[in-house]
Amino acid sequence: MIENRNSSETVPLLVIGTGIIVALYLTSFYSFVLFHVLVEFFSVVVSGAIFVIAWNSRRFAANGYLLVIGIAHLCVGSIDLLHTIAYKGMGLFPGFDANLPTQLWIAGRYLQSASFLLAPFFIGRRLLSRTLLTAYLAVTSLLLAAIFVWQIFPVCFVEGVGLTPFKRVSEYIISATFVAALVLLRVKRRAFDRRVANYLSGAIALMVGAELAFTFYIDVYGLSNLVGHLFKAAAVLLIYRGLVETALTRPYDILFRELTEREEAVRESHQRISTILESITDAFFSLDHSWRFTYLNGEAERLLGRTRDDLLGKSIWEEFAAAVGTRFDVEYRRAVASGTTATFEEYYPPLACWFEVHAYPSRDGLSVFFQDITTRKRAEAELRASEERFAKAFNTAPTIMIIASLVDGRYLEVNGAFEKTLGWRKEEVLGRTSYDLGIWIDTAERENILREVAEQGSVHDREIQFRSRNGETIIGLYSGVIIELNGKQCLLSIVRNITARKRAEQQIVILNKELEDRAEVLEETNCELETSVEQLEAVNRELEDANEELEAFNYSVSHDLRRPLTNINGFSQLILELYGRQLEAQCRDFVRCIYDETRNMDRLIGTLLNFSRISRCAMKPETVDLSTMARQITETLKIGEPERKVSFHLTEGITARGDAGLLHIVLDNLVGNAWKYSSKQEDARIEFGVTDRSGTVAYFVRDNGAGFDMEFAQQLFTPFQRLHHSEDFEGHGIGLATVARIIQRHGGKVWAEGEVGQGATFYFTLC
Repeated sequence: MIENRNSSETVPLLVIGTGIIVALYLTSFYSFVLFHVLVEFFSVVVSGAIFVIAWNSRRFAANGYLLVIGIAHLCVGSIDLLHTIAYKGMGLFPGFDANLPTQLWIAGRYLQSASFLLAPFFIGRRLLSRTLLTAYLAVTSLLLAAIFVWQIFPVCFVEGVGLTPFKRVSEYIISATFVAALVLLRVKRRAFDRRVANYLSGAIALMVGAELAFTFYIDVYGLSNLVGHLFKAAAVLLIYRGLVETALTRPYDILFRELTEREEAVRESHQRISTILESITDAFFSLDHSWRFTYLNGEAERLLGRTRDDLLGKSIWEEFAAAVGTRFDVEYRRAVASGTTATFEEYYPPLACWFEVHAYPSRDGLSVFFQDITTRKRAEAELRASEERFAKAFNTAPTIMIIASLVDGRYLEVNGAFEKTLGWRKEEVLGRTSYDLGIWIDTAERENILREVAEQGSVHDREIQFRSRNGETIIGLYSGVIIELNGKQCLLSIVRNITARKRAEQQIVILNKELEDRAEVLEETNCELETSVEQLEAVNRELEDANEELEAFNYSVSHDLRRPLTNINGFSQLILELYGRQLEAQCRDFVRCIYDETRNMDRLIGTLLNFSRISRCAMKPETVDLSTMARQITETLKIGEPERKVSFHLTEGITARGDAGLLHIVLDNLVGNAWKYSSKQEDARIEFGVTDRSGTVAYFVRDNGAGFDMEFAQQLFTPFQRLHHSEDFEGHGIGLATVARIIQRHGGKVWAEGEVGQGATFYFTLC
């Protein structure tokens, strides 16, 4: 229908246009000046109309071509108006000849051709109209100033000669520029309505013809000048038909055509984008500024567990309320507010998934690409745990462990056993090789092992000698295996230090040899011991016989010696009782002395017999309460001498393991000695207790009596050795010897500490 309308409109316009051209041509016969004025005025009016339509339609026309041509024709029309009134015969510019309109003509054509050449580059672009208008007006002003003010514009016409070379060359340049503009227009003709493109193409072609015609005239009223102006008028009519009339009569057709093309392009773009988004492996959804879903791809539906029909048009914070306040919420809002991309990883509990998210803000809202990285996160966690376990095992292993680059042998990591065994600190060896440190004693052996590792992948339990930092030789069982760290092949070396074992083996060999030698000696010694045992058995038998004889002797002494003493003692006592009063005093003293000495002799014999029996009597070990035993002894002493005032300090709960009868003799002698030697003290003090001597339990009896000189301490435990006179303290010197013998039989020790006049302390230990 539009095609029929266009066809019906074309014929009348063609008739009118042809009539205008013919009318203009006929006026040339009347007056060429009138012809020229009418043609140029027609062109100026049409140029003005082009500008008015282009300027007022700039807000809804997306094609920048029309705006460039419209503004250009405002300036070109202005120059053409000056050209018209400056034409020869008009007489409006005195002092100027026919060169002035020719210069104005060339300036206008340069501007017009350049505009048609540049205009195709602005098709589909929106321009800054005021800036473009200012630029054109500035260029036009410069051209007019060069002609009228500065008069530097080149001469184009000389009366009687005709066109100058500059004018002819310029026409050819202008023609070539129009041809180039025509080619560009045809290349981009799809941006125009087909008829508009054809009209513009015809107009440019006529302008090329007009320019060529103007290259031949000599007289400004000549034929070529006439033809050129007619071509120009026809070109203006085509521009009017292609742009002005089209913009006035069918602006909505052009606008709707552009909208339709844009909508189609948008649909195609959306289809391509949708196809791409559905084919990518990432999940994707888009949100508008109200956080409502505007699109989801299939992968997003799968990961979120929701269909797009459920989510489109709904708020993400309502449909996924658990995300509110989480990192998803924070990062999405930050991306929109700052206009920057947000990239993060976060766990979403309701879906039990880790997501890697890339959120891109746009003027329409937010586009979100995300992937399920739960498997990767688990693998990373397992890898971290494995690495931590390996690092812990590596650093705490008692064996030497080294990780080195397989390429250059540089140490990457060593453990604590390496530092402890070889004496190098970690920071001293990292980045260095075993060659640098001189660790391998036999470097050729190292090369052989590396070659075997490269061929087989590992070696095991090779006995190698290494050198420590201080030069000590370390013997180890070496194992090595190739591992991969951070994409690089490395050698994990494990060395078990067997230096001590090897030395022990060598020592065992030496000891075995020594044992063999000693076995021979021992065998000889055994033979000697057997002989000695036989001799010892004989000696023991002799000793038993001697003991039996000694026992018989003791009995004989006890019986044979005591009987005469008893008789002497009895007779002495009888003499004193019967004849004591008849005897002289001196004689009575002699008899009494005999009586006392026989009693002392009897007691001495008893003491000697008891002392001899101590070494032979059988022991009966048992737990003995020494505290109770000491208390009983002190009570007995108090009864014997009730008039004495003695302070006793006995520690309770002291027990010991030993023969109760023998230990009673020990305490009886020690406490009795303390009682005896403190008898001359008014505030006598006797103490029994226990103390620690070099980790051994020591029992002690302490008094504040006469004391003794430590120089003679060793004589205290020798039989019949006394450090005090009998006149001061009675006794025979057998008591402490008896104590020493009993303590010795218990496997202990006895010693004494004292000071003259300050008392004494006797210590004893038991095994």
